[in-house]
Amino acid sequence: MWIPTPIYESLPYLYVIGGVLFISGTLYIGLNAPGASLYIACGLISIVYGAVIFAKRQAYRHQSSKPGSAEPA
Repeated sequence: MWIPTPIYESLPYLYVIGGVLFISGTLYIGLNAPGASLYIACGLISIVYGAVIFAKRQAYRHQSSKPGSAEPA
């Protein structure tokens, strides 16, 4: 599946923003609301997933930018 570059590049940020919105929405409706723990879990998973994707992309780009590293064929 092909995703346009601007969307692909912004996905980790969108995951983190979505996670923060999940957690803030949970705090807004109250921690005693039904499903609040599910919302918090979804928010934390989204934040962690976005951070992991961002870190993996940075590591790959740092590795491929070293002199003498060849692109895989």
